[in-house]
Amino acid sequence: MDITYLALGPRRVRAAAWHTARLAADGHRVTLAVPAGPGWDGVRLAPGVRLHPVRSRAQARRLIAAADLAYTGDPEALAAAYGTDTRTEPAADPRRRPAPADLAVVTPWYPSPDDPFAGAFVRAAAAAVRCGRISVLHTQSWYYPPGRLRGQLLGVAAERQAVRCGNVVVGDASPGFPGEVARVAAPTPAGGDYLAYGDAQTVALRAALPTGRIEAPVVHAHTGIMGGVVAARLARPDARLVVTEHATFLTRIFAQPGAHERYARMLDRADALLCVSRSLRDQLAGYFPSYAGKLHVVPNVVDFDLFAPRRPPNAPRRWLYLGRLMEHKGVLTLIDAFAAVAAEDPTLTLTLVGSGPLTAAVDARIAATGLTGRIVRRPPVDPGAVTALLHEHDLLAHASLRETFGVTVVEAVAAGLPLLVARSEGPAETLAGLEEIVGVVFAPTTDPAVIVAAYRRLRDRFADLDLPAARAALHARYGREAVAGQLLAAYAGTSDGGPSLTLPRHRVRSGSPLPEAAIRTTRRAARKVLRRIRSR
Repeated sequence: MDITYLALGPRRVRAAAWHTARLAADGHRVTLAVPAGPGWDGVRLAPGVRLHPVRSRAQARRLIAAADLAYTGDPEALAAAYGTDTRTEPAADPRRRPAPADLAVVTPWYPSPDDPFAGAFVRAAAAAVRCGRISVLHTQSWYYPPGRLRGQLLGVAAERQAVRCGNVVVGDASPGFPGEVARVAAPTPAGGDYLAYGDAQTVALRAALPTGRIEAPVVHAHTGIMGGVVAARLARPDARLVVTEHATFLTRIFAQPGAHERYARMLDRADALLCVSRSLRDQLAGYFPSYAGKLHVVPNVVDFDLFAPRRPPNAPRRWLYLGRLMEHKGVLTLIDAFAAVAAEDPTLTLTLVGSGPLTAAVDARIAATGLTGRIVRRPPVDPGAVTALLHEHDLLAHASLRETFGVTVVEAVAAGLPLLVARSEGPAETLAGLEEIVGVVFAPTTDPAVIVAAYRRLRDRFADLDLPAARAALHARYGREAVAGQLLAAYAGTSDGGPSLTLPRHRVRSGSPLPEAAIRTTRRAARKVLRRIRSR
């Protein structure tokens, strides 16, 4: 079969490479249509995948017409294909739709071909509970640049085309997992407008559900302003709604006009809101004191069975950072600190595993240190490969200024890896009473000298650590059995929540995208003005 896969934007390159590799492995003749230019230079494609540069919308549509089957793998491709017959991504049964379940999990983050590491903690929580059939509803944001009218035209066309061609793929989760995972393509305007995020995910999931409702008596949603809002709109009126909050960016969310009010309505509908740390619970109680009775602390699940402990390392030479490349993660400060100690010890190395908005800045900083080869950046890895990655290193180094929990920190100790980590809110709680035996924990900082001093303390007392004891203590706190019991208790009972949230304004799904795009452009401009006024 001649298959064309269109990837015409910059954000879903990894997904395109992953899907085309599997299509080629299945024996298809695969053409990967990408924008003309250098954007795909250096991307490793599978044998049998032919790269075809595209210079115009008309050329893209001719490729679609000539193919036996065409996939549109990002918003730009969806917009170019507007009105044609395409699919969003390969599926064993393209007609399969989400089925009724005993527990539905609604989440904007979940491991996927585009980001195998995202939402691994959500998958761990879903796998930990045993309460019948589980349906994971992953509303995956396909971001596009909203711009002005041009960007909104792209967004409207992409949203409509995604629904036209079937915006969801459903598959069995994994052997031993009693349920399914539905990945829903949700074209979403980039730029950090959290109300727009929730609206886009609601519209996409509603279109993907056979009844337009989440058919489950219990719904567990992740992140209040996104998954929580979506579930509060689409859950059955009699469904028990439990929401887990993970977000490190609540201050940024509630600075936006209308966000506090929408979150409050979500809390009114929810039966319980679970915070992954006490500090997060206290923060939310400060914003919503009248809902303090609904706020509870239930930590993330860590499956210790996946993290066999390694033999204790002899010395802390091979540093590892594992996570998103974002400003608040302190990655650039960590690189500068490593460069300082690497000048003293030529045996030291640093591996940075992850992706994010600081990728280019990280690469530039590595080059500026002159330590290319000793500092290596690698793309995200599948959660199944994390244990081997941890075993290849001697310490986990994290300098994050904000963390609500710190799953990677607990996973590292589970795998027998010492820690050199910042004492932000989450790790301060997860490692309480264990700091002296897991490594060295330092105050959150943007000063590389603080991390350098902390490393020297770790190096000097490396033989005094007791990682087996720390692992046992963390397993008792965050292992599957301990946390699953807390989740099941939250799921128990009937719903006492308030009314469902109002659905977004009805959106026309045919005809010219221009009128709808003009309306969205005007509304976006008005929201930006309100945001500027509020920030004064």
